[in-house]
Amino acid sequence: MHILLVDDDPENSVALADILKAEGYSVETASDGYEALDVIRTNKFDAVISDALMPRMDGFVLCRTIRSEGAYKDLPVIILTGEYTGPADEQFAVSVGATRVLRKTGNADELLHSIRDLGNGQTVQKKAPPRPFALEEGEYLKGYNSILFRRLESKMAELENVNKKLLERNAQLEHERRKYRQLFVSANDGILLVNQVTHEISESNIHARKILHLTDKAISQKKIQELKPFGELLHEKITRGESVQFESSYESGNSRTILDISGSPVGTEDSLYLIIIRNVTRRKEWLERFIALDKLRALGRLSHGLVHEIRNPLNVVSVNLQYLDRSFEEGSGERKFTRPALDGVNAIEKVIRETMNFAQPQAPAKTKLRLGGILNEIAGLARTSLQKAKITLSVERAETDDTIFADKSQILHALLNIVENAIEAMTSGGKLLFRLEDSAGGNEILLKVVDTGIGMDEDVSKLAIEPFFTTKEGATGMGLSISNRLFELNDAVLSYETKAGAGTTVMVRFQRAR
Repeated sequence: MHILLVDDDPENSVALADILKAEGYSVETASDGYEALDVIRTNKFDAVISDALMPRMDGFVLCRTIRSEGAYKDLPVIILTGEYTGPADEQFAVSVGATRVLRKTGNADELLHSIRDLGNGQTVQKKAPPRPFALEEGEYLKGYNSILFRRLESKMAELENVNKKLLERNAQLEHERRKYRQLFVSANDGILLVNQVTHEISESNIHARKILHLTDKAISQKKIQELKPFGELLHEKITRGESVQFESSYESGNSRTILDISGSPVGTEDSLYLIIIRNVTRRKEWLERFIALDKLRALGRLSHGLVHEIRNPLNVVSVNLQYLDRSFEEGSGERKFTRPALDGVNAIEKVIRETMNFAQPQAPAKTKLRLGGILNEIAGLARTSLQKAKITLSVERAETDDTIFADKSQILHALLNIVENAIEAMTSGGKLLFRLEDSAGGNEILLKVVDTGIGMDEDVSKLAIEPFFTTKEGATGMGLSISNRLFELNDAVLSYETKAGAGTTVMVRFQRAR
């Protein structure tokens, strides 16, 4: 048998055609009634199997048209419907000339049985269908409209149900979107979304912009590699889609922040890369402070041993050397040995004394002080040394309250150590500047000590504050360490900027007295 299969759904058409071909039937296909009529008029078929509901021309109109044309008016037509609503629909299909009406199911046995009956010449319908012209146009349109209306109602009900589910799903998705959006915006960590192809920052939350000191507009105009230096390290990883976690720095203006950075691809179609940044500068500072405290504890225990095990016998050595030195005449050869020995004893005593001052300083006796007055005292105490080294000293003071709460003797000691270092750094003379400024919104007073000395290279700068580190012959390397320790005891923070050949600026942040 040669069968024409008419269906607007390609998947249904292919599946049913395969079943019919497997049974030995010859099959051609059409996508709607118009295409089917064109094929019927040029080919001979033994049966037509048509979907009931199709665009342009459906199965009912196709069947009525076939019955109206004399050349193939007796061609059997089987209508398949997935929207069967009752006997009235079946009766209407028969009235327009359908040989049989079957429901679409996953089982094709009933359809195959009907086709075999046609092949055997058996009558599928018990009663021959009426001629289409026997059904008046008004009755036909009434019946056809009735079917379309029922199917429209069914589709509307189905669409309403689908729409209801879509609305519920959209509401759920909107709720999820708002929830995750709120998490993105209010997360305590900084979050960046980066395009893996263009490396542009497509989105950032407020904490990321705060950490990076950038506005929303400014950060949206940047590529990740422009956030130096950590962005340069991320650039290649983002391109490869590799996950990362590392610690790096970020420089903005004169500030330098330590960041803990993790990143990974989001896995969405828009090729986004998620970066989480955390400001760990304070954590690093505390860690370094804890390490320093451990060193101080060890140094404190060592200093006790120095006092008991070295200082007492050292005093005996010093007394005997002094006795021997006085027993020799001035200019005698023996004094060439006793004097260097006494100098060595004094140097050892100085190291012990400075170690004790650093490891176990006295608790500060804090009172209200004016920093301007302290600077004037230092200028007087260091005047001779400054004149001898051909260094000019100047003091700049902003119109601000420079009252602090600290131990005067400890602050003097700490600042004099800094001045001494500056004098030693300006071997050919130079300029020394004291500058007082407001800082941190007026809650702090910033003292800058600026010299025009030889400065320090990067490697020396990193170790300058460490105890016993020095590049000067005969020095103990304790001056800056002791100053830093004394400032800490008085709630002040020491930092410095330096460059080889360009001088050094020591900065001390004091808490304003309340």
